[in-house]
Amino acid sequence: MKPVNCGRIYAVSSLIVVVNRREERECMSDRMRPVSFGELLKQAVWEYKHKGSLFYVPVEKTDKGIRKVFLSGKEVESPLGPAAGPHTQLAQNIIAAYAAGARYFELKTVQVLDGAGLGIQKPCIYVKDEAYNTEWSTELTSYQALEEYIKAWYLLKLLIKEFHLGDVNGFVFNMSIGYNLEGIRTEKIDYFIEQMKDAGTSAIFKECEQYTLKNPDWFTAVTKEYVKSIDSRICNTVTLSTMHGCPPEEIESIITYLMRDKKLNTYLKCNPTLLGADQTRKILDNMGYDYISFEPEVFWHDTYFETAVGLIKRLQLVGKENQLEFGIKLTNTFPVKIKNRELRGENMYMSGPALYPLAIGAAAKLSEVLGGELLISYSGGADANNIGAIYETGICPVTVSTLLLKSGGYKNLTGLNRALAGHLPEKQRSIHKGKLNKLAWEAICDKNYFKPKEKQKIKSNTDYTPYCSQCRNCVDVCPNRANVMYELENKKYTLHKDALCNECGNCSHFCILGHEPYKEKFTIFQTEGDFAESNNSGYYVNKENFIIRWKEGVHRGKTEELTSVPDDIKELIN
Repeated sequence: MKPVNCGRIYAVSSLIVVVNRREERECMSDRMRPVSFGELLKQAVWEYKHKGSLFYVPVEKTDKGIRKVFLSGKEVESPLGPAAGPHTQLAQNIIAAYAAGARYFELKTVQVLDGAGLGIQKPCIYVKDEAYNTEWSTELTSYQALEEYIKAWYLLKLLIKEFHLGDVNGFVFNMSIGYNLEGIRTEKIDYFIEQMKDAGTSAIFKECEQYTLKNPDWFTAVTKEYVKSIDSRICNTVTLSTMHGCPPEEIESIITYLMRDKKLNTYLKCNPTLLGADQTRKILDNMGYDYISFEPEVFWHDTYFETAVGLIKRLQLVGKENQLEFGIKLTNTFPVKIKNRELRGENMYMSGPALYPLAIGAAAKLSEVLGGELLISYSGGADANNIGAIYETGICPVTVSTLLLKSGGYKNLTGLNRALAGHLPEKQRSIHKGKLNKLAWEAICDKNYFKPKEKQKIKSNTDYTPYCSQCRNCVDVCPNRANVMYELENKKYTLHKDALCNECGNCSHFCILGHEPYKEKFTIFQTEGDFAESNNSGYYVNKENFIIRWKEGVHRGKTEELTSVPDDIKELIN
């Protein structure tokens, strides 16, 4: 593999650190910085050839005994993948999920208010058994998000072909947008939608093509003819995410617009509030989640069940009139109060095991009235214990998020695929009401989803160094692949990549020593400005100069003169 001229490359074992010479610009330590297509491709090709993994996730090939399914007109190798959230925000996240076995990708929600304008307080994720978050859509701008999704699409087309990972057409992207019709019809969101429908004219798609064609010696199976044949039609399906309290008439207007005007297969993400306040409170209390607090107003402001049924029936007709799929996504997260300082602010959104009985209950309640032909996409506490039973009801596809934020991270998708094998029904996309009602009843009695006894976290005063090798939890649970573990000369190192971290805080919940890896791990900085804004121990280096912050203080010098640097740090950079 021939490196291209993109700055100095420091390769240490399984880690490739690319340091670009860029103009200094304003940046924040909690703001992600997308990685270029060329850098992502280099790391992926090198890592798979040397390690059999992609972005630190072992590759799971597609011979898993799972029956292929048709989704939005495409044959998909597995109807399973990450939900719209932290695992579908950056290109490398999507590649990591594919490596673990995902084939259905619900991309993170894009809206007219984006980027720094969101004002999300950090940390924004808190995971115990259930999970809580205070972020709702991509932290990138809509234009950056578009580029990330196109890069991920193109990378998958190349990597699957080159390394024979499966069917190059055996995966699906589903865009997610919100939150009102006015915002969706703005020029920038309209541009996002149209480019996702066909990215052939976009600058980033052309850049991906040109970069690949300029580096033919990287490949054996990828030919010029294949590159020219890569489909630019990224996605023909959209999920509408609406804020809790969005009026039903607004929802109907948006869905109608997306199907009639944009010609998109469309899914409406519904809220768990469809079960009603009394039933929700009863379920949570009986399963040990009595401490979860919510306001009755959450239910008053959301669409009532009877209204939702009429709305869905009318939208099913719009879908038929336009020869498009219309379905529902169950469910959105559940808004609750912040009572124990889990996160900053007053309100947060709950998901995970506590959401499972609510989401599957809402699915059963709706299908009982609307019949077996209702298309249901699902997300809400799916795991290895229930994934087979969920699919046997006819629900398809299923996406997960909380499970990927726990120990094992993306690799939990591999376990889900293995648990799913043999459970897909012969008749696809038809709901079996009897099985779904039975599963909803079992869900509120299943001890796997009751609140477990509190686990004790190990408290330690252990000095936190790059040599920390107690576990690899912080590596696995980071959605953005910002923590990296590798071996060098019989020593294990764990480093943190500042540019990929948005300080969601998830890694801190799984450190067995009680530390905060995103703040305390030895950190690789991409710019000198990033280094100055952080207190982390770590380094910034370019072709001419280096700066290192370590126990002994800050070391500065010429890159070729690293003699003043402590030996254990010096070997990380050379």
